[in-house]
Amino acid sequence: MSETTPWTIRALAAPDLSAFRPLRLDALRLHPRAYGSSYEEEVEYSLETMGARWPVAPGVMLGGFVGDRLVGFTGLRVEPRVKTRHKGFIYTVYVDQAFRGLGLATGLVEAAIAAARNAGLRFVMLTVAIGNDDARRIYDRLGFRTFGIEPRGLLVDGEFVDEEQMILDLD
Repeated sequence: MSETTPWTIRALAAPDLSAFRPLRLDALRLHPRAYGSSYEEEVEYSLETMGARWPVAPGVMLGGFVGDRLVGFTGLRVEPRVKTRHKGFIYTVYVDQAFRGLGLATGLVEAAIAAARNAGLRFVMLTVAIGNDDARRIYDRLGFRTFGIEPRGLLVDGEFVDEEQMILDLD
């Protein structure tokens, strides 16, 4: 932690699962239109199942901490196949409501981009639900550009949600 950033970011590991699980479930419960997973599905997952879904290296699940408290997270998934391992996917960006406005969401995405660069990836992609303007502004500021819209990408409580597909070139 520094004077200008009241938070730190590091890779999450198995001991972090007990802090990650309730925060992840809050994200899904409070913002169902923002994620492809649902609270109803993931509330049934054990800690082990949830941890097994974390990305494999060189991918990473990153946590944002204020003091010792996990208050945000994001993941970087790297494609494992030879022909597609040049690209990564940033997903599940979330910061607890009480800790928004500190720049942590931006910091988490920047850390995922840095991990992608360190892994030698050529670009990263992400999706953002149409209407999630706060997230969209972060991605715009970081240089992501839209390359497509997936109409009806999600079906949440009987309503379709379009998803914007975005990309950031790393080379």
